[in-house]
Amino acid sequence: YGDAYFNLGDALAHGEAVKLHDGRVMDYVQHFVEAIRCDPNHAFAYFHLAYYLEPDETVQLRDGRVLDKKQLLVEAIRYDPDDFSMYTTLLFELARGETVRWHDGRELDRKGILAEIVGRFPDKSWAYFNLCKALAPDETVQLPNGRVMDSKQLLVEVLRCNLEDGFAFFGLGVQLA
Repeated sequence: YGDAYFNLGDALAHGEAVKLHDGRVMDYVQHFVEAIRCDPNHAFAYFHLAYYLEPDETVQLRDGRVLDKKQLLVEAIRYDPDDFSMYTTLLFELARGETVRWHDGRELDRKGILAEIVGRFPDKSWAYFNLCKALAPDETVQLPNGRVMDSKQLLVEVLRCNLEDGFAFFGLGVQLA
């Protein structure tokens, strides 16, 4: 029934609710929570809950956990690790210096999330470029596959993914000069 609750919640507008055959009146948030109760691995229910929450809001799931927007996004990624948009949404939710507890217990900041994106989606030049921009001049980053890279190596990866990226050519030229 998880998909049924999810689909009904997704069809409701903000502030709209529907009365179910059992007499319960539920808004979209309650439908997504119910979808997770029925299917705790329902990535899109976590993702949609995160989408509709304000940055300072939390939601209590039926299992008792109270999650904020970022924690919901981590859960969504946990259950659908191949959805690029979930990673980028989480990345944009994190403020500079802020961390989030990853599903394996690690605390990740924006660089850590970018490294996860590069590890999962090695063809996304955008992720390499933004990871490069996040590094200090002499800093390196370890990718999930164990490879350690500096900003020059990251820019080379940008070009491997996208030879038309003028910013990468410029950045690499500046670093090699």
